[in-house]
Amino acid sequence: MDLDVGAIARGLGAGAAAVLAAEYLPSVAVLGQWTPLRSAPAGLCRWRGPAPAAPAAALTFDDGPHPEGTPAVLDRLDELGLRATFFPLGSAVERHPDLLAEVVRRGHEVGTHGYRHAHHLLRSPAWVARDLRRAAAVMAGAGAAPMWFRPPYGQATAASFVAARRRGWRPVLWSTWGREWSTTDHRAVAARIGSRLRPGAVVLLHDSDAHGRPGMWRTALDALPLVAAELDRRGLRPVTLAQLFR
Repeated sequence: MDLDVGAIARGLGAGAAAVLAAEYLPSVAVLGQWTPLRSAPAGLCRWRGPAPAAPAAALTFDDGPHPEGTPAVLDRLDELGLRATFFPLGSAVERHPDLLAEVVRRGHEVGTHGYRHAHHLLRSPAWVARDLRRAAAVMAGAGAAPMWFRPPYGQATAASFVAARRRGWRPVLWSTWGREWSTTDHRAVAARIGSRLRPGAVVLLHDSDAHGRPGMWRTALDALPLVAAELDRRGLRPVTLAQLFR
């Protein structure tokens, strides 16, 4: 993605430059999937955890709950003895509150992915605030109290950070991901994750295909045993985000 904020601002004048700096520069800085940057402005967002004496890595899943994907992923995690952090969408939780309850019942951590799976980059601060407010209401209604927020597509503007912080949510992205929407080869997904798997890694996978290639959650599911084996080979303990960042 190419967005020359400086050129746009120069063309529009000083006032526009101030607005763009406040609203869009943070977003460009935290576009995890498009840029090599690994830290957000003023430490507002986490990309990876520390590398403690007992090395660990966190598995995370986005876009659920999904009526097929989420139960299958939960079963596979149980089989492998893994715990993870899930980032559900409020709109999906409304349709499947029982699945969110099952995620929690099985000992996993729950964050939030907002209400709608929509880019924040060109949304107004009011739109972002409404989306997160609606997500918070849905999560509370389902009996969940998230402490983590992951913006859709890894995009976060200044408004995203402000709205999340007001609710006590800690923004977090990822340091390695499977990109399951780009391939049906689960070995390629596992290899991509393994290439950046380090102590403190935050791994991104998906338990839903609602916003990607049909069936992509199956690719993530099949990659999980390989990811688990690589974690074990590297001596990385799989943990939740709360455990990673404590």
